[in-house]
Amino acid sequence: MLIAGTISLGDASSPLTVKVRRPNQIREDFQVQSTDVARAYDGASGWEMQAGQVRELTDGELDDIREEAENAIEGPLLDYAKKGSKAEFLGNDTVGGKPVYKLKITTRFGASITEYLDASSHLEIHEEIERSANGKLVTIVEEVGDYRDVDGMKFAHRFVSGPKENPSAITLQVEKMHLNVLVDAGAFEKPQKK
Repeated sequence: MLIAGTISLGDASSPLTVKVRRPNQIREDFQVQSTDVARAYDGASGWEMQAGQVRELTDGELDDIREEAENAIEGPLLDYAKKGSKAEFLGNDTVGGKPVYKLKITTRFGASITEYLDASSHLEIHEEIERSANGKLVTIVEEVGDYRDVDGMKFAHRFVSGPKENPSAITLQVEKMHLNVLVDAGAFEKPQKK
């Protein structure tokens, strides 16, 4: 899968490119204050390169990018048991006045994802993710929408997220999404020091 879009944080925005390769590889390229940043998971380890400096991702950062790689195409619900996750139905609820089904997924990495699926379309419209960051439990809230057809399947094209205290901190707007494209395996490999 290849995604091109824009990621915005406050007044700052950056082009974003995401490359995903099954079963569990992902690479994200964007800018922070005009500096190019690349983050990737190659199926075994994660890395980030910023201003020519490469570092290994560890602890919560590594768990986060592993989950992104594993769930980027089909989400955490599809084949959840095969992935080593657990799912439970938490009942009916409402989000923004819409009736929803509330599901809790506990990933094999220990993250807790509560998904709210629109009761009529069964598409995800809201999620809350509990993760450990720097030894503290953090809840990330995300509004999901702008669903569009991509090769006969519905994919969200807008994500607004942030910590519970600032749930609209980051906006990701997808402009183009392509499925079943050739993505070179070398894109996920950690750059070697020169």
